[in-house]
Amino acid sequence: MTGQNYKGKLLISSPEISDGIFEKSIILICEHDANGTMGLIVNKPLIDFNLETIWTNLGYEKNNLHLANEDIFVGGPLAQNALFVIHSPEYYIDKKTIKVCEDISLTGTRQITNDIQKGQGPRKAFFLLGYSGWAPGQLEDEIIRDNWIVSDKFENLIFKDDYQSKWKEALHLMGIDPSKLSLHEGSS
Repeated sequence: MTGQNYKGKLLISSPEISDGIFEKSIILICEHDANGTMGLIVNKPLIDFNLETIWTNLGYEKNNLHLANEDIFVGGPLAQNALFVIHSPEYYIDKKTIKVCEDISLTGTRQITNDIQKGQGPRKAFFLLGYSGWAPGQLEDEIIRDNWIVSDKFENLIFKDDYQSKWKEALHLMGIDPSKLSLHEGSS
């Protein structure tokens, strides 16, 4: 693979993406290599579906659920029944956890939910169903077409509960005023 490696960076959708799941989305890139790119949308909660529902479906007791954010998020349009957990890095399962960046890891196995149920999981966890994916070179083409703004500035944005303000906050962290972004540049 040549060029930029986007693993551990955020994709912030530009106004060029004006409808569908990716409108005003923030995607954490979890893998980026010669085989393509995999990421998770971190600011689109599922409506009428929460972590308690997942916990019940997994056969767990709700009183053993020890997490602040009980929302489930749409990770993307692919494999929408697959559960992924973005979490703090102190939790690790050999050959199953992906270290996304210094402060964030990703695990997509039943073992993490079992460990959370037992009180042995990560300090912070963020649950998502599905993922977003790009074929080799596809993401780079979309970035060139100005569909995405790439950022490595996200501080505590991923685990923040206020998902409605994440898109604007991500832009502000980069010094961009969202109200000044326009769909068409150079209008005369």
